[in-house]
Parts: sequence; C-alpha cells; structure tokens
Amino acid sequence: MVANNNVLYFLDVNIDNTEFINATNPFNPIIVYPGNPPVSQNTKRSRYDVDSPEIKIEVLGGDGLYNVQSGFLCSVGFWVIDRFNPNEFYLITSGHCYNKKVSLNEFSYVPWGTETPALYIGPMEIAMINPYDFGIIYLNSNDVAPTFAIRNDDADQYKELIITDDAPASNVGIHICKSGYKTHLSCGYVFGLNGIYIEEKDYTIEDLIITDMSGDGGDSGGTVFSFVSPSNLNSVVGRGIIISGGRGIIAAQSLNTIFIELETLSRYFKLYLGDSRGS
Repeated sequence: MVANNNVLYFLDVNIDNTEFINATNPFNPIIVYPGNPPVSQNTKRSRYDVDSPEIKIEVLGGDGLYNVQSGFLCSVGFWVIDRFNPNEFYLITSGHCYNKKVSLNEFSYVPWGTETPALYIGPMEIAMINPYDFGIIYLNSNDVAPTFAIRNDDADQYKELIITDDAPASNVGIHICKSGYKTHLSCGYVFGLNGIYIEEKDYTIEDLIITDMSGDGGDSGGTVFSFVSPSNLNSVVGRGIIISGGRGIIAAQSLNTIFIELETLSRYFKLYLGDSRGS
C-alpha cells in the first residue's frame, strides 16, 4: 500500500456512501467517520470480510455498550468466534450488564466521549454473574465489523493495540492494563489472583484477577490485557474483562475461566484474532 493524502471524511454515518467509496478504490483513501480514528479502507475491510463491498464500523475492545432495554452502559471486552462455526461472531462483556427484569437484552455500540448509541450490535445470549461474571452478545448486524484490537485513542501513537493471543495472569506483580468506555486506557499491576467479590448476601464472583488500576461505572466488561513485551507497545495479550472497580482497584474475570465455564454449557468459543489463529 502506498501512502497518500487522499482522505474521505463522512459527517453522517447513516447515509449510504458505498457506491461513491467503491469508485475511489483505485486511490486507496483513508476513510474517517466522526468519533473514529482514520483507518485505511483496505485495513478496515481486511479485518472482517475482504470480499465484501460494504463499509462497516469497527467496534474495538474498550468501546461503549448500551443496553437498549435498561439504558445501562458497559464496555466491549473481546470479540470471539464459535469454534465450530467461525463465521458466527460474539462479544464477551460483563454479565451484570444484563437486565434480568426483562427476557430480551439488546446492545448497541457507543463511541468514546458520547452517551448516544451509534449502531445496533445484537442480543445477549448468555448472562452469568455467579460464580463468574460474563455475558455473550451475538453479532446480529451488517453494519458492525469485529476487530482484534483495543481502543487507545488518548495516546499520541498506537491508538489501536493489536490482540495477538490470550493467556491467564499467572503471577502477582505483572504489569497489566485495561481499556474501558468511562475511564479509557490505564495500566497498573496485579496484586492478587483467585480473588472473590461478595455482593452483600446476593452472590459471589470467584477466580478474579485483582489489580491496582482505577475504574468507574461504564467500564464493566472492558478489556484487561498485558503488552507482549516492554519493547512492543503495539501488541497485547488478552487477560480478562473488568467486572468491578473504583479508585485504585479493578477486579477482572479471567478469559480462561470464561472459556472453561462456557464449555460446561456446551458452548465452544475462541478469541478472534483475524483468522484461524484464535486460541
């Protein structure tokens, strides 16, 4: 791909500009939508379906999630695929983002810096809060593109961190980071494993990663990760999702725990890494 200065900035994401964009293919323009960082047209397509002429909005780890039924705000965790049907995409987020007072819980994408839902994603098919906290949202939208990246818009460089794998947080003291809708990206250290969260007399959440990072309401479900190495600040390893937090403390549910529990429900997922390399 040859670098150029061709940029298309679309003010209204609701207008279908597909025909015009297709006509500009030979010039490989950078396409920009409000609230989203500029991304090459080729890069945008390759992350989901290189054969599709449609332009989709990428949803990254740490982006906002809006519960249509309750108005509750959470964060995107990780995109996963069905091991036996890799064309089916799902999102992992927090289970307590589910409103148990109604049977149908549908979710929409919310960009950083706004509380306005931008695009419909799909319904939450699985929701659990005891003894583990996670939810699985089915992608039921032609306008949303899954990614293997985490949002880091506040940084001067590496605004999208590439997910290369997932692995448990095996040691106390390791460096760890998170990206969430409310407090965005920050880092800290693991100071406890196998933690337990007790919600008064209602329920407990087990097998938690305890960190000294800070979080706030709206971060629940967001990505928890570590950098591949101190010399590589663009590639990361997924660790888990945020389930609770405050000043100086965030608890995360391990991805490994989530995948194992899903298998007991006869649901088999793997992390989406852009191809068949998902673990």
